[in-house]
Amino acid sequence: MNNGKMRRHTLKSIFLYCIYIWLLAVGYFLGVLHSFHRCNENTSILNPSVTSDSTELLIQKHAAFFVVVIFSAPANYERRLAIRKTWLSTKGNLSIKHFFAIGTASLDSHQKEVLLKEHTEYDDLLILDSVSDSFSKLSGKLRAIFRWLDKHVDFTFLLKVDDDSFVRLNALYSESIKQPHERLYWGFFDGQARVKTKGKWKEHTWFLCDRYLPYAKGGGYLLTSDLVHIIVINSNYLSLYQNEDVALGTWLAPFDIKRLHDHRFDTEFMSRGCFNTYFVTHKQSTSMMIAKFNNFIQTGNLCQTEYRDRNSYHYNWNVLPSLCCIRNNSHIP
Repeated sequence: MNNGKMRRHTLKSIFLYCIYIWLLAVGYFLGVLHSFHRCNENTSILNPSVTSDSTELLIQKHAAFFVVVIFSAPANYERRLAIRKTWLSTKGNLSIKHFFAIGTASLDSHQKEVLLKEHTEYDDLLILDSVSDSFSKLSGKLRAIFRWLDKHVDFTFLLKVDDDSFVRLNALYSESIKQPHERLYWGFFDGQARVKTKGKWKEHTWFLCDRYLPYAKGGGYLLTSDLVHIIVINSNYLSLYQNEDVALGTWLAPFDIKRLHDHRFDTEFMSRGCFNTYFVTHKQSTSMMIAKFNNFIQTGNLCQTEYRDRNSYHYNWNVLPSLCCIRNNSHIP
């Protein structure tokens, strides 16, 4: 082989070797890019400039069969602590994720810093920095929560409760498995409540009729994720009413869904008493929560003694709402 042929052969080998190295480099780069993309798919950055509903925190995409959102206020740390130590501690290995939802739009920097420290310790605050936490903003808070959940959490059931509610979480979780997993709106319903015309719950823009549309009481209710999504995709067209639970009932009024009235939800403005069958008991102080929890751990029962303060009722869906809820059923909890 002469020198010219040898030179051409050498150059060809070098060229092929360079191509091989280049292909390896491209393959490595594409692999890194794919991994980066996969990582981003599983991560949500809660940035106010993007979502307008959350603080700028880096969190993982959440997934749970059962999501619990607890309406709380910035100053209610002791209530949150009591809930963490009592009924939330019973969830064990069940597919449950919980959040304490707090609006921070009207807070100063020190108050926000205190909440951020709490979140750092417990990793369970849903901080809504576009919402002021006040009675007049609760339906806006609910809408903001729905928007966030629909974007950042894969779930089947949502339980909304207040931070003065006690929940038999395992029992409610087990019961939810038996219920329809779509189109379900579940709680203790009222269809005859008159529209508030004074006080902090006064409705300034209500014009639909002289009574509220049927709604599940706000101390605790459940929704399937498809209903949350329906509300989110229509959220820019929804009126915000003074009462968050009234607002939800109104938003869902036109839809063909399953409304399940359940007396095991003791979720009215005052508790009906104590029965071991209750899933949710509203209007509980921290000491009452601790007493119920301790009794449950020791005896397996919610109540030391069952008692009734107020009659319940079956909801009659076959009559006009004004006749739906006759409170003469002393034989049901």
